[in-house]
Amino acid sequence: MKYIYYLITFLTIIIQFACNGGENNPPVVDTKNDLIITSTLVMTNPYVGIGPQWGGYDEIKSLVETDELSQSDWEKLYARVGFMRPGLVRLMGSQGWNYLVNGQYNPLKSEKILFKILDFCELNDINVMYGEWGQGKLSGNMVDTLWLDRAVDFLDYLLNTKNYTCIKYLNMCNEPNGSWSSIGGDLDLWKRTYDALLRRVETKNLSSKITVIAPDVTVGSSNSTIEWINTARNTFGTKIGAYDVHAYPSDEKVKDGSFLSQIKSYRASAPSNMDFIIGELGYKYSLTSALGIENTRRIAADPYASDDSNMMVYDAFYGIDMANVVIQSMYAGCNGIIIWDMDDAMYLLDGKLKRWGFWNILGEEKFGAKDEEIRPWYYTMSLMCRYFPTGSKIYKAILPNKKGVEAIAAEKDGKYSILIINYHAVDYEINLKTEAALEIPDAMFYSYIASLSGSQFDGSVDTNGFPSAYKTQNLNLSNSKSLALDIKARSFTLITNIE
Repeated sequence: MKYIYYLITFLTIIIQFACNGGENNPPVVDTKNDLIITSTLVMTNPYVGIGPQWGGYDEIKSLVETDELSQSDWEKLYARVGFMRPGLVRLMGSQGWNYLVNGQYNPLKSEKILFKILDFCELNDINVMYGEWGQGKLSGNMVDTLWLDRAVDFLDYLLNTKNYTCIKYLNMCNEPNGSWSSIGGDLDLWKRTYDALLRRVETKNLSSKITVIAPDVTVGSSNSTIEWINTARNTFGTKIGAYDVHAYPSDEKVKDGSFLSQIKSYRASAPSNMDFIIGELGYKYSLTSALGIENTRRIAADPYASDDSNMMVYDAFYGIDMANVVIQSMYAGCNGIIIWDMDDAMYLLDGKLKRWGFWNILGEEKFGAKDEEIRPWYYTMSLMCRYFPTGSKIYKAILPNKKGVEAIAAEKDGKYSILIINYHAVDYEINLKTEAALEIPDAMFYSYIASLSGSQFDGSVDTNGFPSAYKTQNLNLSNSKSLALDIKARSFTLITNIE
């Protein structure tokens, strides 16, 4: 028996030697921890950018007995949005908010709010998706032509009198497939409304200055999202120049991949050569889940919070969850993303705040100074807005077999951003590699590690509360070099030299 044992051992050594090509070859490297940034584009269309829903504030008189923000509040907003450098924001208005005074058309009504926001966007090269919530609900499912006349007159005023070149998209009739909208889910009424809108835009010779975007439907309503996209495409052809949907996926759908598959199918339904934007993107937790139950409890305990609130905006882990859903949206082919939303003070429901924001700018005036402070998720979202800018090329990553790890990269003008998140509760060690040789001089490293619960996170901030890099170094991923990274549980790691 011992001779058979020796023979087997000898043959095993010979086979291993042959497989390795000789004793001077190194052993096979275990690549299970490798994360590789590829040279494959996620999307071929130019990247429009990421930014928040901004605007509103038009109902604040019911809260603080004034119809405008203080100069100090404007300065605070400008500084915070200025750090974000969003590529795209969405501004929605209405007759009563913007240009109707005692039944008469008067565009100067927008001087206190809308024009100040648009002035800032114009000055800072921020693209704007502008529009109105919708028409008045008329009997007999009639198109509100008087509203459309005024709305297009006001659009003409913004483009030709105020000369706002920052307004890129016209987005009318918010979430028309919803029963709560001014369209009430009536696809035929929506077609007739958009037909009347497009004719007025053409009559005013505005088509060359703005892209009409549609259908702005919300994902998950009773009506088929793809049906609305196909109807817009087949009915209006190239008169519709871009497409958008709204999405508020559950935690489960984001993490099991079904959200990614769903948005991919919507992207595939729209023309491939046109922009596809998520016009509102939020994150929800199922009502029956532990976080959903906690959200309901917090709403009930907050006298200022409306039922349409996500109280997880106060928790650090929400910054990781939102980064995850934004990455998934990019992988689905969306070349623009609007985060819902920026500020609790923008919109009310039944007289109460829609708490979804990075802050409440009216905190000091009514709700307590702490409510005006920057919330944790601003850290991750501001960096994604800033370092995945308009005009970027977005690249895929090959991920290690590690639950909760997601990654994506961007390049603009020869400079790069690499983002890695880990939404799981386990720490990992990974090797960052690139498919093609890559050097990133003066790379800034940002890190955000969320606590298990509560608002605490580990991440460097400056005196304004804005994210700051914890180190800067030259990164060389050429000649098969790699960078060993310790990716903590519930973490966000960004490496960038984009200015």
